[in-house]
Amino acid sequence: MAPGPSVPLEIKYAHASELHALVGVEIRSFSSSKYMHSTYKGCDPLAVHTFKTVSSLEYFTKSECHILAGADSEAGDIIAYSRWNIPAIYKFERAVDVGLSDEAQVELQNVWAYSPRMNKGTYMFYEEMIKRSRDIHLKKTDIVLELLCVLPEYQRMGIGSSFLRWGMEKADASNARIYLEATMEGVPAYLKYGWKIVEEIKLDYTERGGEGSQKFALMIREPRTA
Repeated sequence: MAPGPSVPLEIKYAHASELHALVGVEIRSFSSSKYMHSTYKGCDPLAVHTFKTVSSLEYFTKSECHILAGADSEAGDIIAYSRWNIPAIYKFERAVDVGLSDEAQVELQNVWAYSPRMNKGTYMFYEEMIKRSRDIHLKKTDIVLELLCVLPEYQRMGIGSSFLRWGMEKADASNARIYLEATMEGVPAYLKYGWKIVEEIKLDYTERGGEGSQKFALMIREPRTA
């Protein structure tokens, strides 16, 4: 077993009230991504943060979506964010109140009213890639690691590995595969923990009015038994 993180880490189920902080972690973690640059270039950062926060409210309404926050237990700050889709057949309950406030429900019904003047072409390009990839490779019994991000100053400290172990333990106990779409920067870590590449995809954002291109690796980890 790999050693634990070098910071005092607490992994806990996130509350909707913490979503603003979680999105902040996501934005900072992927700030150099070609997707983020092409989609939100020139947008007011506050407007981008608000839009992504409101659009992420839907995850709390999905019973199979497990949203985790990683906190520095000494400082109390949220420093990492992970989102897993675990099929209901495995009966892993979310250990958190998942209800949305009336205000949040109204916001969720009007997501696009919060949209900045972003490039919807590259936004949809990425969404289309996700749908196509999952239609081809995903089984109904697969666990999906939808997102894993760690603040830049806390990376390479074992925090991402702790989140992976959280999901791998559940997958192995359920004899389930784990599927994910990885940036190429993240591939070495996933290979280390048993994922294998099943397809590589390159998105040329110039086709949708963006800049540059980006490669993604579609990866699957088979369950391990003791």
